Amino acid sequence: MGTNEQRVELQPRPASAGEARKFVARALRSVDPGIRDIGVLLASELVTNALLYVQGRIVLQVTPVDRAWRVAVHDASRRAVDPRHVSLDATSGRGLALVAQLSSAWGVEVHEDDGKEVWFEVPRS
Repeated sequence: MGTNEQRVELQPRPASAGEARKFVARALRSVDPGIRDIGVLLASELVTNALLYVQGRIVLQVTPVDRAWRVAVHDASRRAVDPRHVSLDATSGRGLALVAQLSSAWGVEVHEDDGKEVWFEVPRS
């Protein structure tokens, strides 16, 4: 992990999505505004998924890696996730598809004893 890693624990409540957006906006304040906006949007999607589908604490982390910023959301579920294919008129279910399309890389790491981490990367500049 990088020395500039920033981390926050979020409570399992709806307001945490807004807190996540503010946290990521501050963490990515030095990058291009368009890239920052993508980071904020995608972090909000991942935190919202954790709020909807998992009980318990959520940890949001922003870490510099190589030429990118890695934004990761850790929750207590060990269930892997994949982007869903939803109909055009669906009002939800596109979060991971957005992550896959708008990030430079993304993935899911399942930890046997400690839930999972869903992460994505955006360029540093």
